[in-house]
Amino acid sequence: MSGFLIGACGARSELPGGQTVGAAGTQGVAGAPPFVECLTVVDCPAPPPDQCGAAACIDGSCSLQLGQICDDGDPCTADSCQTGGCVFTDARVDADGDGAFASGNVGDPKAPLGCGTDCDDASPRVFPGGAEVCDAIDNDCDGAIDEDTQLVPSGVAPTLVSPPEAERSWSGGLAFDGESFGASMTSVIGRMQGQFQQIDRFGKLVGAPQRIARVNAEAYAGPLVWSGERYLTAYQDARQDGNYEIYFDLLNRKGQRLIEDLRVTNADDFSLRPSVLWTGAEGLLIWDDRRFERSGDASGIFGQRVSIDGQLVGGNLRLSPPGVRAENASAALSDSGVGVAFVALEAGDAPRLKFMTTSRALEPSSALTDIPFEDPDAPVVTALQDSYVVTFHQDSGVIGPAIYGVVIGKNGLVRAAQSMTAGAPHARGNATYSYGDRFVMVWADDRDGVYQLYAQTFDSKLSPITPRLQLTSGKTNTLGPTVAAASDGGLGVLYTDEGAGKPRTFFTRLECGSTLQLK
Repeated sequence: MSGFLIGACGARSELPGGQTVGAAGTQGVAGAPPFVECLTVVDCPAPPPDQCGAAACIDGSCSLQLGQICDDGDPCTADSCQTGGCVFTDARVDADGDGAFASGNVGDPKAPLGCGTDCDDASPRVFPGGAEVCDAIDNDCDGAIDEDTQLVPSGVAPTLVSPPEAERSWSGGLAFDGESFGASMTSVIGRMQGQFQQIDRFGKLVGAPQRIARVNAEAYAGPLVWSGERYLTAYQDARQDGNYEIYFDLLNRKGQRLIEDLRVTNADDFSLRPSVLWTGAEGLLIWDDRRFERSGDASGIFGQRVSIDGQLVGGNLRLSPPGVRAENASAALSDSGVGVAFVALEAGDAPRLKFMTTSRALEPSSALTDIPFEDPDAPVVTALQDSYVVTFHQDSGVIGPAIYGVVIGKNGLVRAAQSMTAGAPHARGNATYSYGDRFVMVWADDRDGVYQLYAQTFDSKLSPITPRLQLTSGKTNTLGPTVAAASDGGLGVLYTDEGAGKPRTFFTRLECGSTLQLK
């Protein structure tokens, strides 16, 4: 009798210890050669990896002898049999290298096995004892978010972003790419043109400004969004016989174009003021459009999906209802979809504030929510955890005394318009950044005689939860803020300083400070 015998750890088998798997000469077709299950032991199933034992091939049949089961009862070790004995090795995981282990093991790092206390093993900024920063994340794994932190002035002088050759310059968009800020601005250098400037997180300019739309026509800077690999931007320019159309570009972190300008609209009349959103898979553009005005219809809010490689996905979609004179839209992305606020001009050109939602695929929009308020202007939408906030100012020919806000939930208006700022004759031009359960707002008001920028954090009921901070203090108006959060919890602010008849673009930032140190 001949055979092969081997002790091994391999795939699990249902064979009981010592039982022969098969036998040569089992019943089969008459005259057929005897069934041979194995030629060598490698043809036979091995013992389970956590059990010692030996497989054998004897006279063409497999046999399996099972021995000790290796199980130390600890889910945070890998149990195996090696060279005839049990071996227990550490199976804990620290995928992000921050020194804290995940709760699970190598088989399932997220399983609640008690192997570690890192509440997010994909982020090196999150671990027990980590420093809390203003980023809407539980950095120290204690179940609370951003506790004992708030934004404070950096104490660093603002940075002039406009190039010296620009006759005038106005702020456009701002985004953070994980390493540095990207800023867009509209500069007059012979004619209007959109420019991009890289800025490090401390406010130092990096490299020279890059022209975005390289056309022999007026072009304006638009908003910026970072996708994780590149910037998305959309803007209006007049290259089509003076008719403003929407164009789209992809930029690297230095502002260099990665595609040829993508024409988004082809309308009979102006297409203006685009918003840009990033869903994690594609870009969404939302703007106001006058293409139907010549045929007797009204201006409307339109949307367009754009792929990450800069291709249109489908066509332009009208989001606002026909017959509603809609313009000046703002949009924000939430977990459930997209919120859009806009101004609708009613009888006698009286402005009314409206709100609607649509899906990330820009499918048919919800019914309009009317926001009762007299002479609203320049709405800004912010998405919180389960609601949207719309902030705006009043313009009846004279700018109103405050920034106002409303809260809109899944079933419509939750909190009616209320004043969010006070103490100034006029307030205008706000920008917001959401932390999920709260948001920071930056706005301009003239409580000190000229427009200066201020910042304050509010909760989901529009109540202030931090003191008001003054960002600028010059002798000329500072307006048009746009904001973006850095990875260290700081908040960058791009704005326009009107100067002595020569507007210029500046950058400043708020730091994330400890409230314990401020007390």
